[in-house]
Amino acid sequence: MPRKLSTALAICLVLIGTTFAKAQATDVQKENTNPGDGFGFIGKRIGEKFKLFIYSPFPKAKENLYEDLVKRRLAELKYVIEKPDMANFEKATIRYSTTVGTWAEYIQKKKLNDQKQSAVETLSSHLGVVEKLMTKYDPTTAEWRFVKHDFDFLNIYISKLAQ
Repeated sequence: MPRKLSTALAICLVLIGTTFAKAQATDVQKENTNPGDGFGFIGKRIGEKFKLFIYSPFPKAKENLYEDLVKRRLAELKYVIEKPDMANFEKATIRYSTTVGTWAEYIQKKKLNDQKQSAVETLSSHLGVVEKLMTKYDPTTAEWRFVKHDFDFLNIYISKLAQ
């Protein structure tokens, strides 16, 4: 019986999160270095990997870094779509959903239960942005499907974290 209750609660949270996300502004903090910026972007990514390595013994600090990376990936995705930078489009969509998944899985693996609600709120706020980015493409195109996958992955991880 408790499992059914938690599943129902998770579904309600996703629905509430989707409604909340649609009401959110689609403003996203801009990144100084974006995909397509050559060595600057490569340096940024190497720096991110180095920080993840350094923060490995500190779960809370690493979780905070993952949260920051998810926000960065959303900004990069928005940049690539609005520019448009089709050379980096596919990688940006995949990088975003992968980072979201890595963050959500890290929270669950390390049993950072006190961070779940914050993560759900952050990811729910991304739903509206990703949904708006989807409207830039015709639903019959591969580009729309890539962005739709990001939207679907967000919903999946929100429901996983809400359990």
